[in-house]
Amino acid sequence: MSSLTTRNKRTDKAEAIRQRDLTKTDWGFHFFVDGELEAYKAAYLYRYNRYGVKVEFAGGIQQWMVTVFNDKAADYGIDGAQRAA
Repeated sequence: MSSLTTRNKRTDKAEAIRQRDLTKTDWGFHFFVDGELEAYKAAYLYRYNRYGVKVEFAGGIQQWMVTVFNDKAADYGIDGAQRAA
């Protein structure tokens, strides 16, 4: 298990977001986090990715998944992927 680190702007304290099962694919990568708030915090860290970021609830395993796309994702027709402008 690894973690992403960010800084809370209100308290100026570091916050860690635990991520599990990081999987790299041809079209980007995805990982699971503990809850919805952590998922959106993780997505916020990747907000400048020009190919897109998607947050969704994986009902089968009851966890939140964050997907970060790369330049090939739109060619594969993956929902949420964008082409760079």
